[in-house]
Amino acid sequence: MDARNRDTQEQPTKEIHEVVGVFDNLAALQSAIDQLLTDGFDRSEISVLAEEKTVAPNRGYRRAAELEDDDRAPRLPYIESESLTEGKASLVGGLFYIGAFVGAGALTASGGILASPIVAGVLTGSVAGLAGLALSKLISDRQVKWMQSQLERGGLLLWARTWTEEREREAISVMQRNGGHDVHVHAVMT
Repeated sequence: MDARNRDTQEQPTKEIHEVVGVFDNLAALQSAIDQLLTDGFDRSEISVLAEEKTVAPNRGYRRAAELEDDDRAPRLPYIESESLTEGKASLVGGLFYIGAFVGAGALTASGGILASPIVAGVLTGSVAGLAGLALSKLISDRQVKWMQSQLERGGLLLWARTWTEEREREAISVMQRNGGHDVHVHAVMT
């Protein structure tokens, strides 16, 4: 076989297993994910269904059950609520700091008296901080919309990639103990 033919041949597919479950609320989903992480699952092995605007055009689904075993269903890595909260706080604080620094710096550079840059910094920082609050609200609203959309379609999907039968049993047990239903193993072709 020459080099040209070897380069054009497809790589063999590999079968990997994952456990999938459906959850009826965010608290149960969060609890299952926390337990999976505590039990040694890596964040990269855990995923949830992507937002409706990503899923609907590609898959056209009506119920979560239609996507449980679809290895092409658009997924997102799970981001815990604490990280989202930290990100939103950083956004607000960072914008406040930048706004204050720019406002105070601009007034100082223009020759203002000492009190004026402080007032300008507080005002511009506050405006920038409010913009950060508005952006963090958009992030929260987007998360709520993601959750509501999936709940309307039958539940929140959670996948956990497993590498051994022991990990499969562990993931099934964790999901079931935390309120997951229709929990099962399925194969994913890579």
